[in-house]
Amino acid sequence: MISDPHLRQLLELTVALEIAKTERDACRAQAELMKSRLDNATRRAEKAEERLHETTKMLWTLAREAVTAPTKSVATEVLVDGKRVLHLSNPVMRAREDRRAQRKQL
Repeated sequence: MISDPHLRQLLELTVALEIAKTERDACRAQAELMKSRLDNATRRAEKAEERLHETTKMLWTLAREAVTAPTKSVATEVLVDGKRVLHLSNPVMRAREDRRAQRKQL
């Protein structure tokens, strides 16, 4: 044990200073780690936002096409002169011809 109080106090302050430096370095390292994690999370969030935007645009396009798309062909059975005949409502070929005519008008 150190008997001189001034020397003892000096030694305690030196030890306390080294502990403080070690803690400071640990805090700096932790701050750098947290900054790195924040940067990674920010990049992931930006990518997710871009994917969400693309998905939203795709869904909007699909919804718009579903509204503007012609209804599908429907086959119903009808009686003509006592005979059963299939009647095709809204045939696919007609829908294609209608779309071609619309394009020509534009």
